[in-house]
Amino acid sequence: MGIRKLYYGFKCRNQKSYTEHVGKTNTEKLLKNEPTRANDKIYDGNELCQTDLAAITSRNKMHDELEKKYNLNKIASGKTDFDRTVNLMKWLTDNTFYCGMQQKSVTDNSLDILDFSFGKSFEYAINCRDKAIAFADCLVTVGIKAYPICLMSLKFRNCHMICRVYLSELNKWCAFDPSFGCYFTDKSGNLLDVFEIRDLFMQGAEPTVCGYNFNGTKECFAIYMNGFLKLCISNISTWEDNSLNRRDKIKMCDKKRFTAKIPE
Repeated sequence: MGIRKLYYGFKCRNQKSYTEHVGKTNTEKLLKNEPTRANDKIYDGNELCQTDLAAITSRNKMHDELEKKYNLNKIASGKTDFDRTVNLMKWLTDNTFYCGMQQKSVTDNSLDILDFSFGKSFEYAINCRDKAIAFADCLVTVGIKAYPICLMSLKFRNCHMICRVYLSELNKWCAFDPSFGCYFTDKSGNLLDVFEIRDLFMQGAEPTVCGYNFNGTKECFAIYMNGFLKLCISNISTWEDNSLNRRDKIKMCDKKRFTAKIPE
């Protein structure tokens, strides 16, 4: 897939060690940002609206096209929902680059996202919104309930987007981050939901991050843990529905907003 590059801040860099770059970042400030239990509010102070699981995990004609084009059920083959989820995430990670500051806009239609990025060079990297939406749609396509969620820092106004996935064999929702190809467990190896991850941070502990993959490297893990997870996990929201409405828009101001509360 071409020369691997790393992204942090506003820079795209060729492979260099994390230790060389971390001295230029204010890691002490990141470490002092304690997450709060503020998931009833969005970052601008407005109350979140309500949604339901049927609305955010629904299937539409786009999912039929995804299966037809990419044969996702074959890629996701596995005995459990966890196996199938990890297989799909690895496929997405291996075939698309991540860049948080990608300047080339793409719609929220997963067919467009994959047409733009799949199997192409870093120039066609996609951001965390694109990755989370595409991954959730791939899971819905193969019959696994999933939806993208937004993690937002109230204090620093940073955000990161991941996925919440229902694993039927565990009867549990769990967090997966397709931008970095990873999922999360406690010390006993139990898979964690996003709210459990936040609770660990609030207790002064950390989750175990499994499968971390930053564009084919293990670089910048401390920045990921503190600057993408811990910094952004105070507010947790999703979009109102998974329909194709407004998923053909290019400008961010026209796209769906993640202003819905996580359904019970």
